[in-house]
This record gives sequence, structure tokens and C-alpha cells, in this order.
Amino acid sequence: MRLLLVNYEYPPVGGGAATACRHLARRLVVEGHEVTVLAGSFRDLRGGSVEDGVDVERCPTLRRRVDGSGIFEMFAFLVSASLALPRLLARRPFDAAIVYFAVPCGPLGLLFRRLSGKPYVVSLRGGDVPGFVPGLGWLHRWLAPVRRAVLRGAAAVVANSEGLADLALRADSVPVRVIPNGVDLEENRPATAAPRSGAYRFLFVGRLTSQKNGLFLLDVLRELRQISSRDFECSIVGDGPERRALEARARALGLDGSLRCHGWVERPRLTLLYRESDCLVHPSRFEGLSNVLLEAMAAGLPVIASDVPGNREAVEDGETGCLRPIDRPAGFVEAMHRLLEDPALGRTLGARGRERARERFAWEEVARAHVDLLSSGRLARAI
Repeated sequence: MRLLLVNYEYPPVGGGAATACRHLARRLVVEGHEVTVLAGSFRDLRGGSVEDGVDVERCPTLRRRVDGSGIFEMFAFLVSASLALPRLLARRPFDAAIVYFAVPCGPLGLLFRRLSGKPYVVSLRGGDVPGFVPGLGWLHRWLAPVRRAVLRGAAAVVANSEGLADLALRADSVPVRVIPNGVDLEENRPATAAPRSGAYRFLFVGRLTSQKNGLFLLDVLRELRQISSRDFECSIVGDGPERRALEARARALGLDGSLRCHGWVERPRLTLLYRESDCLVHPSRFEGLSNVLLEAMAAGLPVIASDVPGNREAVEDGETGCLRPIDRPAGFVEAMHRLLEDPALGRTLGARGRERARERFAWEEVARAHVDLLSSGRLARAI
């Protein structure tokens, strides 16, 4: 099949949806399909390129940060991509499109269907579903007619977790199929060296926003410091609007000596940090299905995560890691202290986590699920 993937961000720009889009595109190429990605530009990332067999077309946008876009910047992508899509379709035909996010990219699916006569699939990612991100209710109410037109015009709608699918069904009464995020088991392989000596290394990876809850983690680390005699440190990987507040809070709590703030890092450095760490801490307030969780599990790390719907689908409490209530810091302190005192237990949980990632979240299976969807029923007839 000749497939078009549409996402306003694409690596090295963007977050989890960008990473998922890249891995799916690459895997579809390996499976013998022709794949083009329509994404936004960023600094010197402009125009067309071929990356691992994927044709990437970046249209002009006003994006200013590598880690995130504002509403106006997303709208700018929609306008720019609406102008670029007809030219792209004039150069090459497609059998179907996969459009990431009902908004802002969803209207491009409607335009794709109108211009090509071919079907599109909407991939819901979280922020485009009403009720997922607190405080966005006003925006979703305003965008409801557009969002619902996009969803009803789609040949299929998919979400990356059961929790997100249920939320979307309640909001818009559109059937949603679950196809989870995947993980690259080779790229995110465990360290091969013997267990390290020295300070125990916790790791936090994510945009520094209220969703990812980095300030909560600092309070947990302070309490852990008070009860543990073992030396530990925590690497903070990511950037965002809460970075200055997080760094100031760390100094106020006397934790700056135990923290390593790496900022935004490129993929090779991130995979190395997974291998250099002993445990991932992931206290998000809400999640779809986190790429970070899956990558850490693939790298053989035990995971201590918030007990929210998306995380429950990745982490088996007591088997591959620990799930703890987000409103009770003591639960995180207890779990982190337990692994700090018993590193062998963490290695056991991590090995089970990698096996779970292999069984349920390999990109080969995720890509095949998309192909099966595109090859069945209503979509197959349209293609």
C-alpha cells in the first residue's frame, strides 16, 4: 500500500506521538509499504528528505520550541499543510492516510478524502480527546463541530489505550479501536555489563509540564532522602515551561546535588541514559500509553508509575514495576525505597518488563494491526 501519515510534529521534533509516528512509518516500510509523512518544519528541518526509507515532507510552520507547540502554532501547521497537501497529491497517489490527532491534523484527513477519494484513519493521542487534559474543556467545546466531522468522516478511529478509547466514545459516540503504541526492542535494549556500584540512579523522562508532575517527584525525593541511608541520584530528562520552577524548587529542598538536569536530549543519548539507570519514575497525572514507559521496560528498567488508566495497561503492579496513587507521595517513597534497598528485585522486575514489552508492544505487531485495519471491511473496499 501507498500510505500517507500526517502529524504536525516528527522526530527529532516533538513528543510521544512524533516518536510513535516515526516508528510506525519505519516499520511499515520494512513490511513492504510505501510511506510518506507530512509534518511541520522546525529551524533547518525543511522541505523533503528520505529517512530510513520514509519520505518526509515538512511544510513551513511557526514552531519555536523543539519539545512542544502552542495552539497558534498548531493552527499555522494546519493552514500550511492544507496548502501543501494538494501539491503532494498531485505528485504521488496514496491508498489511504493515517492522521494523528483529531485536532489539529484531523481536517487534513477530510481534505485528503475530498481530493483523493481515498479513506483516512484518525489516531487519537490524548489531548485531542475531551476530558483527557484538565482545563481544555472550553477549547473542545469550541472545536466540537470540527472534531466530530473529522471523526465521522474517518473510515476508522483508533486510540493507543483502552482508557483513551472509552473517553473518546463517551465524548463523541464514535466507535474506537485500540492499537497500542509500540517500542523498538533493539534500540532500547538493556545494558549488558554487570550491575554497577555507586549511587542508585533513578530516571525521569518527559516534558516539564504539570501533566508529567516533576514538582511532585522532587517532594518524593526529599522524603526518600530523609529515610534512606543509601546514596542515590535522579536524572531529569526533558524541557518545558516548568523547568525553571523545578530547578528553583530543587535548590530550595537541597536536592540540587542529587539531580542531573539534562534538558532535551537526542534519541541516542536518551537510550544511553536508560541503560545507565536503575529505575524509571513516572508520576504523570494522566497518560494515554506512554512511550517512555515502554522504552524503559524494553531497556530492562523497573518502573514506578502513577496508577492512572494508560499506565495500568503497560505496567503490571508487583510484576514489572509498581503502580502508586498520584495523590499519595508516601506510596512513591515506599516503592522507591524498596528498590533502592533491594536492587536485585529491581533487576527481576525489569527483566519481566522487557518480556512484557516483547510480547505485547513490539512495533512489528503494531504495524501489522494498522495494516489489518486498512485491509479490512470498509477501508479495503475504498482502497
